[in-house]
Amino acid sequence: MRNKNSPAKLVSQLLTAPSCVLLFTLCLVVSAPVLALDILVGSSQSGTFNYRVGRALCQLINTNENALQCDVVPAEPDLHSSDTIHTLTNVLSGGLDLGIVDSSIQYDAANRTGQFEYFDFSFDNLRSLFSMNGIPFTVAVQGNEDLDSLDELKGKRINIGNPGSSQRAIMDNLMRVKGWQKNDFLLVEELPATQSQDTLALCFGSVDAVVRFDAHPNADTKHIVDLCDARLLNIAGDEVRELLESKPYYYELSVPANTYAAISGEVNTFGLLETIVTTDSLDEESAYLLVKAVFENLDWLRPRHPAFSTLSPVDMHSQGLSVPLHSGALKYYRERGWMQ
Repeated sequence: MRNKNSPAKLVSQLLTAPSCVLLFTLCLVVSAPVLALDILVGSSQSGTFNYRVGRALCQLINTNENALQCDVVPAEPDLHSSDTIHTLTNVLSGGLDLGIVDSSIQYDAANRTGQFEYFDFSFDNLRSLFSMNGIPFTVAVQGNEDLDSLDELKGKRINIGNPGSSQRAIMDNLMRVKGWQKNDFLLVEELPATQSQDTLALCFGSVDAVVRFDAHPNADTKHIVDLCDARLLNIAGDEVRELLESKPYYYELSVPANTYAAISGEVNTFGLLETIVTTDSLDEESAYLLVKAVFENLDWLRPRHPAFSTLSPVDMHSQGLSVPLHSGALKYYRERGWMQ
């Protein structure tokens, strides 16, 4: 006679209908994988450096944080409005979880100034996570022109960028503090950077100088320096300092020496920072994990592009951020002792 607690009887009891269902359910719970939270990051159009920032961030997150799955969503190529404004409004509407926008866009959204002055929806739920690399504003001049300083541009032929572009907005502000008008130049063009229209004008001698706004090194600047003997001017002086004081979203930046073979010295200038924004709809834990993954894997990120090589945690958590920090980012910064 078998013991009433024999293995055979125990198996028989486990296989009764209620127990079998319970056992099956427990097995599903134990074996089911934890699903990662999808994070959609909005960027400018494919091929831009803004898009490259998004790809690098998503690669970092997907490599180092299993709880998150990051994908980049570039802006459509036929957009008539600014890519970054399109990105920001899609973040606010919930179509994107994160957006990559420059520090001037974030500042204007926080203060309802500039292009956001008459927007008819609230920015109160917009939150910042961290800033990234700088995007320098540069002035390239023909190598055969006797131009060594910004002030010597007066009376020359210059391309100031197309209306609505970042380089044009910066040039307009620079001209304002310099007290320049368009009639101070021999010729003013408004060519866009798309399809290298501005750099071609410089190489073919249609203009003496062009203004640019891009991370370095980049193909267009390499082309005009290597093949067209162009140089980059230092942009400094009292008026530039005045501009940086009046526009807190601008920062002193530089193009490092030997970034281009024909330019051996450092080029001092100023520009904007790329920043990462979200809304308070992103839960605190996900924001915390995302920020932690980025800050604790900067050594992985820095070699991905020379523009990332100088990324500093001290600057990333404190510069270029005009809207309130997300609570998840704030939690991480407090853990690191960077904030109270």
